[in-house]
Amino acid sequence: MGSSNIESISWNLARESLRKLAPQFVKIIDEWDPKFKLYRVRYNYGDKILKKGVLHLGVNNAHSIPISSHEIPSDVKEQLSYSNVPLGFITQGGTEVFLETEDRVIPLAYFKPGVILGLWESLETEQSYFPRRVWDVSAGARTIFMLPSISQRNPHEQLKKKYGVRNSTPNSIYHHSNIFKQIIESKNFKQEWHNEVIFFGKEWLQRDENNPHWLRFHHYLLEQAWQLSAYNRNKITFDKVWLSFSQHLETIGIKVNSHLLNILKHIVAIGIGAAPGFRPVVDSDISGPMKEIQKIYLNTYGLKNYIPTIMSVDYFKAYEHNEPIYFSLQAQTQLETHYKVKNILTELRELQNIVEIFIATTLKGILLTEETPIDWLVKNVEFDFFHPDATSSDTITNSKYMPSKDKNLIEVPGAKRGRKFSNACSFATGCIQLSMRPIPRKPFD
Repeated sequence: MGSSNIESISWNLARESLRKLAPQFVKIIDEWDPKFKLYRVRYNYGDKILKKGVLHLGVNNAHSIPISSHEIPSDVKEQLSYSNVPLGFITQGGTEVFLETEDRVIPLAYFKPGVILGLWESLETEQSYFPRRVWDVSAGARTIFMLPSISQRNPHEQLKKKYGVRNSTPNSIYHHSNIFKQIIESKNFKQEWHNEVIFFGKEWLQRDENNPHWLRFHHYLLEQAWQLSAYNRNKITFDKVWLSFSQHLETIGIKVNSHLLNILKHIVAIGIGAAPGFRPVVDSDISGPMKEIQKIYLNTYGLKNYIPTIMSVDYFKAYEHNEPIYFSLQAQTQLETHYKVKNILTELRELQNIVEIFIATTLKGILLTEETPIDWLVKNVEFDFFHPDATSSDTITNSKYMPSKDKNLIEVPGAKRGRKFSNACSFATGCIQLSMRPIPRKPFD
């Protein structure tokens, strides 16, 4: 297809990208050997893969465009229009599913290579409770930002001159990724980065229940969908836990702000891996070409005093190098209404208090969570609370000590000498760090 970022490929070519990411799936297809259509689509950083539920495809290294566009070949439209998100394996780079409001971005999911896009959408029936047009999907992380301030006017002008940045200085961390995208699009940007998805044409999903190979293929998809839906399938049970906890608080005479209770609920979801939190970007370009972005902010922007720590949306993985995950009152990611904190330090103390009560209540068996991820969480995960104004006599820890448990916050090559962690930044002002206890028990499976 010429210079298009949409390439029709054979299974033999697709399997080379998938054999290490999904060996069981590759074995199933090898034994089947179908001749159905496959399309490898390449996206640039920040491109929309899905925009308000409409599939977008990359064309000629420009921005992705809707599948309905006249620039999309007719055979591609025909093959990939069976679902608003056709079945597709991510083979390179990450993707983020998110909602964007006037004042924040809410990450719903973050997928890395080996994850299947469009799984629920492709398997869903026509009559469905599933809302298809409410969210977006980006190539690379959408919810990504630098911890130190990058809002100084004169240094920002240097980015405009060298990299053609069009936006003015960011007044929110949610504006950082748009500026990063404009830098990455510049001809002066040196690091190559793409997100690639192999989409499966319509024949793959046409039912063929007399074919054992198709049944194994379909069974594999159902298994993946079942695993991915574990938290959502059990949400009523989790809601019952929170109802019991609220009733317990009333019983012991503790009145809690309902918004803080929603935040606690979301922090627990982050801790059990059901919702994404934030983590510093280190030695990985899955979320985007951030190593080069950090160099540019050191050398062209001229960031002073602080290490250019970049935080990206990610999941908490038990026993995975004990890398902590974060939530901040200044970057709330819960789906409920955004809570405008009046006094961050005061409300952080209140949040810490209800976390401790929740842990104690769970350990006593009052919430009946035995042998669940919540039971595992309270026994194996530590919660640390940070604020730059905390004193040594406070139950809250001063933010300057955040890197003591997470060296990744300061692991930026070439940036340490004469620089320090940005402990007074917005994100670290009211921050909760989740990390594994030193001697954890067996993880919940």
